[in-house]
Amino acid sequence: MTVNIVTDQSGLFGFSPKALTIPVGMTVAWKNTTLVAHTVTSDDGKSFDSGITAAGSTFTFTFTKAGSYAYHRSIHPYMMATIIVK
Repeated sequence: MTVNIVTDQSGLFGFSPKALTIPVGMTVAWKNTTLVAHTVTSDDGKSFDSGITAAGSTFTFTFTKAGSYAYHRSIHPYMMATIIVK
């Protein structure tokens, strides 16, 4: 499963899709399709953090526990999304 880091029509950055439901054990890849670096950081600060993901790069994480994982970009906290693991 892939989440794209995008620039929308208004020029703002975001995650697409904003919500994704996956089974336990699935790996999600975040692909940075923008021209600037981003982060993918869990809201709890513990579950996952990509660090700096350069333009054109991909960060992956495997979800081993069921739950709802809200996340954001640490530099632009308006960039928010959620992974739901069932």
